[in-house]
Amino acid sequence: MKWTLGQLAKMPKPIMVSYELDLKEHLDKMTDCKDIDIVKVNVTGYETSFDEYVFSLDITTTLTMQCAVTLEDILYPLNVHADEVFSTTNEDGDDVNLVINNMVDLDPVVLANIIMSIPMKVVKPGAEDLFASEDSFNKDDKVNPAFADLEEYLK
Repeated sequence: MKWTLGQLAKMPKPIMVSYELDLKEHLDKMTDCKDIDIVKVNVTGYETSFDEYVFSLDITTTLTMQCAVTLEDILYPLNVHADEVFSTTNEDGDDVNLVINNMVDLDPVVLANIIMSIPMKVVKPGAEDLFASEDSFNKDDKVNPAFADLEEYLK
């Protein structure tokens, strides 16, 4: 979603917009993500000073990721809330998005917030049960003769 500063100045305040975004072309930037559904973005914007706007973004989508244990595909719902400041200057050195060519573009900000929110790994429910616990091993099993000498170190 793009606006010029002139368009933003004419919009009723607070600015409230909902839109959908297709980010499939950016999958190469999303580590461990195999697919992404249409992204739904709800935007509320406020003008805080001359040519400075704060946008509150509610981002919702579903990612298709691989289970770290079973390597099966998992649908991972992603809900992100972000407050982003857009300004024509960065006098205070704050974390702001600079307005370039008099345009406010929310799409790169939405993509960046999704990328930062992707988990490092996901595990399918119940996948932990695939691992045997220490108690499940039978201590009376026959010891491999090659490791028989090591048994005294375990006592």
